[in-house]
Amino acid sequence: MSKGFLWFAQNNDKTDYVELSIRLAKSIKKHNSQNKICVITDEKSKFENEYVDLVKVLKQDESADHEVKWANEYKAFSITPFTHTIKLESDLLWTINTDWWWHHLGQHDLVFSVNCFDYRSNVVKDTIYRKLFTRNQLPNIYNGLMYFRKSKKAKKFFNIVENLVKKWTMVRSELLIACHDPYPSTDVVFALAYRMMDPTMKDLIDYRWFKFIHNKADVHGLDRFANHNDYLLPNTSGEKVYVGETRVNRVWHYHDKELDVLNI
Repeated sequence: MSKGFLWFAQNNDKTDYVELSIRLAKSIKKHNSQNKICVITDEKSKFENEYVDLVKVLKQDESADHEVKWANEYKAFSITPFTHTIKLESDLLWTINTDWWWHHLGQHDLVFSVNCFDYRSNVVKDTIYRKLFTRNQLPNIYNGLMYFRKSKKAKKFFNIVENLVKKWTMVRSELLIACHDPYPSTDVVFALAYRMMDPTMKDLIDYRWFKFIHNKADVHGLDRFANHNDYLLPNTSGEKVYVGETRVNRVWHYHDKELDVLNI
């Protein structure tokens, strides 16, 4: 399996990430022919499903005692069965064919989703929830949609990530300004690792098409609403997904794990 999709699915007391993973896998299989899928999980969450080609169980769970299961993500490079990997988060939904991505991504060692889209496909760079990135001059990248290949550069990146995760208490107090995350937030760790590897960010690749629509209120400019989904009313018509009056024709990071519209 030379290319495929990979993500982590570790359940906690609030969210069934296995269920979300099956939804994501089903949507990828529906839209893509290049659709091999590997999900990494733990002993408590392990599962089998027709839409997932390979389930790998962590030999050692670094986040076993954590409320938020972020601490294993640095293992993506060593665990992936693929030469070319698109790493995701489980609360995504595929709505389009992206087979053509591989040709472009495969020419690089690392590609991140830089910034994100609102539901009308406007690129959003500055958001309230990412002030930590601005304060620490970190690249505005998202680990929830990234590509890497088996290469020295990618291995170096994930080695840096591993060191940051394992020394998180020191990292958040001495390397980051006003970071209060009790657990190593994957987006923050990946951004810091990339900044350390490429200080001027001259090699950061920013493909407009390699981004997701992020369903956070602040991204849409709707943070004044108690529940922005009550305003946008995400819904389906046949196999089409709509947010507001707009059809979703990109990868959708729906974020709200309780949205029942996703059973499509």
